[in-house]
Amino acid sequence: MPSAEIRLWSVVAEPEALAAAGPGAELHHGPDVVLAVGPDTLVVVAEGAVRTAEDLALAGPFPARIAGLLAGAKPPTLLAFARLAEGCLALGAARAVRLGRRRGALQDLGLVLDAPLPYDLLDRVRPTGPPPDQPDLDWLDLLPADPATALEQFITGWYADVPPVLGTPEPPAGQPGPLRAFHRLAAGRPEVYGTALHIFPEPAPTGFGRDGDGVFTLSTGRSSQDDPPVYYQGLSDQPLRERERLSAYLMMVALAGAAMDASPGGMAFVDRPQAKRIIAPLRRVPLRPMRWPCARSRFYAGPGIVVLVGADNTDWYEVYIGARHRSLLRRFRKLGLDWERFDG
Repeated sequence: MPSAEIRLWSVVAEPEALAAAGPGAELHHGPDVVLAVGPDTLVVVAEGAVRTAEDLALAGPFPARIAGLLAGAKPPTLLAFARLAEGCLALGAARAVRLGRRRGALQDLGLVLDAPLPYDLLDRVRPTGPPPDQPDLDWLDLLPADPATALEQFITGWYADVPPVLGTPEPPAGQPGPLRAFHRLAAGRPEVYGTALHIFPEPAPTGFGRDGDGVFTLSTGRSSQDDPPVYYQGLSDQPLRERERLSAYLMMVALAGAAMDASPGGMAFVDRPQAKRIIAPLRRVPLRPMRWPCARSRFYAGPGIVVLVGADNTDWYEVYIGARHRSLLRRFRKLGLDWERFDG
C-alpha cells in the first residue's frame, strides 16, 4: 500500500501523493516526473511512464542524490503514482530494477510494481486507441512457392511505418541471391535485421547471421547454389541443416523478428489447449517448422499479428507474440496465460 492514508489504486491530488514521502521532503522536478525524497521514502509521480501492468520507465536525467539513494545498500521505500487528468493514481510500492547511466549520470530508471495493475487501470494510465488498418495477408498465399515475393510483401507491410532509404549501395557481390534481396529490403531499416535472430548487415567470414545470445552462427556451408541450404553452426555437435533453403529461411527470419523482437508483444510457456486458443483465429504460415528457438517452431499470422509456437515435446510450447499495434493484443489478455513478458 502507498501509505496508511492512501489506498492502493485510489486517485489523490498530487500534493497529497508527494506528502507520502514524509515531513520535510525534498522535491526534484523533471519534464514528466516529480520525485519527493523523504527521510526513508522516495515518492515518484510520473506521467506516461507505465509500459506494462508492472513496469515503469522514467526518463531523466536525475540528480546525483537520487542515484546514490537507489544504488545504496539500503535503498528507500519507493512509492509510485501515475499522473492523470483527474489526479494521481496510487500504483503502490515499487522496486528499482534498472539504473541507466550515461556519462556518469543517471539518465533513465526502470521500476517494477509489487502489485501489477488490473487491465482496466492499465488502460487508464496507458490509453490505447483502436488500431489503424493493417496490411493484408496476401503474402501467405505466395508460400511456399514464392518466398522471395512473400518476404518483400511482408516486410513492406510490417515495416510500413519505417520506409526504406533510397539510394543505398547495392549489397556486396558474391552473396546468394536471396540474401542480396534481403539486404535490399532492409536498407535503412535496421529492425529488419533482427535481434533474437540477427542477419549480419555486412558480409562476415563466419557466416551470414547469428542468434542474439551468440550460441550459433548461420551459414550456407560450401554451397555455390543461388538458393543454398542453411546450417546452424554451434547449435549441436555437428552443423545442423535447416529444413527450408535460404529463400524460405529468410522469410522465417523476418517472421521470427516480428514475433520475438516486437514491442508490443509477449512471451509465455503454454500447454496444448492454451496453444490452440492462441492460434485459433490465425493462419498457419505454410513452411516447414524452423529448428530454432525450438526443434519444431511454426509461425501463424493474422492482421498485424505474428505468432511463433515452438515445441521440443508435445506437452509444453514456447510462444512468442508480436503486434503492430498494442490494441491487437487485447484478445490475448483473456486467455489466462502466465506471461513471462507481456505489454499488451
